[in-house]
Amino acid sequence: MKYAVGVDAGDTFTDAVLFELSEENVGSVAKVPTTHDDLSRGIFKAIDEVVGDIDEDKVARVSLSSTLATNSIVEGRGGPVGLLMLGWSPERGEEFPRTKQGYIPGRFNPRGEEIQPLNTSKVEPLVHEWGEEVVGYAVSGYFSVRNPQHENEVGKIIERHTDKPVIVSHDLSPELGFYERAVTTVLNVKIIPIINSFIDSASKALKERGIEAPVTVVKSDGSLAKSSEIKKRPIETIFSGPAASVIGARWLSGKNNGVVVDIGGTTVDIGILKDGLPSLDKSGVQVGKWRTKVKSLDLHTVGLGGDSRIEVDKEGNLAFGPKTAKPLAFGDLSKDELDSVYVHEDSSFLARREGGEGILEGLSEPLSEFFRLIGEETVNRSKLLDMVRERGLVRSSYYLRELERLGIVKRVALTPTDLLHVVGEYTEGNREVSRAGIDVLAQKMEWSGNLTECAEEIKESFEKEIAHEMVKKFILDEEPGSVFDGNYVWDYFRKGGSDELSVNLLLNLPLIGIGAPAGVFLPRVASWFGADFVEVEHYSVGNAVGTVTGRVTRRFEVLLVENQEEGNFTMFLPDERKVIEEEEEGLALEQARKYSINRAKEMVRKTGGKNTSVSVDAEDFSHGRAFIDVVAVGRPELKDQV
Repeated sequence: MKYAVGVDAGDTFTDAVLFELSEENVGSVAKVPTTHDDLSRGIFKAIDEVVGDIDEDKVARVSLSSTLATNSIVEGRGGPVGLLMLGWSPERGEEFPRTKQGYIPGRFNPRGEEIQPLNTSKVEPLVHEWGEEVVGYAVSGYFSVRNPQHENEVGKIIERHTDKPVIVSHDLSPELGFYERAVTTVLNVKIIPIINSFIDSASKALKERGIEAPVTVVKSDGSLAKSSEIKKRPIETIFSGPAASVIGARWLSGKNNGVVVDIGGTTVDIGILKDGLPSLDKSGVQVGKWRTKVKSLDLHTVGLGGDSRIEVDKEGNLAFGPKTAKPLAFGDLSKDELDSVYVHEDSSFLARREGGEGILEGLSEPLSEFFRLIGEETVNRSKLLDMVRERGLVRSSYYLRELERLGIVKRVALTPTDLLHVVGEYTEGNREVSRAGIDVLAQKMEWSGNLTECAEEIKESFEKEIAHEMVKKFILDEEPGSVFDGNYVWDYFRKGGSDELSVNLLLNLPLIGIGAPAGVFLPRVASWFGADFVEVEHYSVGNAVGTVTGRVTRRFEVLLVENQEEGNFTMFLPDERKVIEEEEEGLALEQARKYSINRAKEMVRKTGGKNTSVSVDAEDFSHGRAFIDVVAVGRPELKDQV
């Protein structure tokens, strides 16, 4: 009997499942806190719980997923990246995550022919100028997907002068769109340390447990790839956790059609199953404000989760996320710290992350001093800011944001998880601290009624936010450019219409809930839409189930262009430009099909798949060009197949 182990590492919990391969049954499951200071500890504990007394040699495969990359992008973590733009500059309104930007002359036309030589003399000065200010380098060229020569040349120059990551855009996406491709490349550089740490931690935990088996990682499109391949392109995991959840929801529910809502600690992810398959967003997934060129399951992700901070905005309205915190109920607050909630009328606390002291070498003196003032114990936020101001550190709010962004200071604050403690739906933490947080918030909002009623009202507001995001998902599928902020019709819908005209929507699909809080937040959401709520077995670890029920899949598009003057055809693949010496369209198309099938099989083999089947959908020529859609699916390698 052989087994697969699936592990999903989220910002809050690390989940694991043991899956019996021949019978396709979930054996055991585990959910443990994610150990951010050393991810391997939490991963080891989760694996140890599900494997139990089973012989390690019987574990034939290990598969991983994570929301760590998604969460880091949503929350804006990561240092600045050096972006070198070859042959183009950003237009008005084209923003990037934190970058240093440089322009290098040199570009190609749509046929991959050089129309401006590359000026390599400008590359080295930029690398030296940016020096220690950047965490790595992103290179994005004009029409580099038609000819990657310039990007490769610049990449090699940078690598001679730094040991930091250097990523060229055509390695990440074969799609046209230099701005989105540049954003994708910048984000890839930012998350390299996060995903590599995750994979290395998992490998360490497996080694300590005595498990030697192939390791695959769930990609954003729901397919699997070898961990060694993912280390080169971690951006492909930005929706890894949510994609695994949709795959897991399909397997657990047995539903071919439905809306999958995965509630994690940081985000809510919404996907739609149609005819047994999740839809694919070929245009490139959007995470937060950033549109990328990463192909993904068509998911709508928003910073709402069980650990989202609950705050009051400038207009005096409730706000949920996207920043997260450790729930007050699990903050291990002392009696004195609980009293400080009322003294300072602030239920937000700060604590150092374990191992944070070692990062002080790279911090400015004011940041270091701010960090030391936090002390070894959790401290009330308002109390800390008073102490900081007494020391003359006038930019206290900025210093706090920086330390949180760097991840060496964590927040303990009121979250939706605390609401569940107060209303009695979750009782594993300290209910009194959660009640104190609700009490302070109720005073700010001038709410009447007892604390349980207040918590129930806030919980309903949180559930309405989830419902509204579901509606957005359907609207955006039909009208991708829809704008919601400042839209009167949308605002009218959000408040439920008026006394004279109420607004009600009906959902003609079941709602499938995934994630630990799904059973307490989603039933009422489903009832508002008149839909059935499907509560599946093992819903709290549905993402981990998805890691072991997925397949190794490669999808790509091939463009075949006729060269009338030369009497041949040029084929553009994801990472290759190839000339086909044929004069007739039919013969050229057949050669392109055969070549694409062989390349697809090789791609699947390279990324850890066996027994590959390939489907090819080739269009007829139109205006001298034809497109070929290629989908290759293989079974993940097992231990004795490597």
